[in-house]
Amino acid sequence: MAIYTDVKGYVGLRNVGSYQVSGTPWITGSANLDTATVHMVEFPHVSKSFTVINTNTTGSFRVHFQSGSATAVSTPGEWGAQTSAAADDVIAGFHYITVPEGNAAVTFDVKCKRFYISNLSGLNNLTYQVWGELTQIPTKSMFNLTGSGITLTTG
Repeated sequence: MAIYTDVKGYVGLRNVGSYQVSGTPWITGSANLDTATVHMVEFPHVSKSFTVINTNTTGSFRVHFQSGSATAVSTPGEWGAQTSAAADDVIAGFHYITVPEGNAAVTFDVKCKRFYISNLSGLNNLTYQVWGELTQIPTKSMFNLTGSGITLTTG
């Protein structure tokens, strides 16, 4: 049986078996998501799926796959936090999922190498937890997510 690999011999994005087996567990979080900021969460391998948990009793936040045209986040977590604004293309185009307060969780069954969490609630020090199921696919194999439904309003 042949296993699909990319040109360097690594398991690639189209290797079905990489998504059928249980993913490798990966957990992170933050207690410092301030208002009008965005954090980048970057995986060490391409995800099979991930869950974002809002552990706050008040204050919702947003999950999206681009930081936005006005926001260039290059460092993961609170150390790379950048300003986020309601006028940014990702926010203005509604290209996000809101995770409400009260230990609400949203699971994303997607392959990606990173995603973003933004806070426009007016509250500081919001907390979140991330549980990921990772493949063994290197992140350098993953393309950047962009276009219709990610950053653009039409396709």
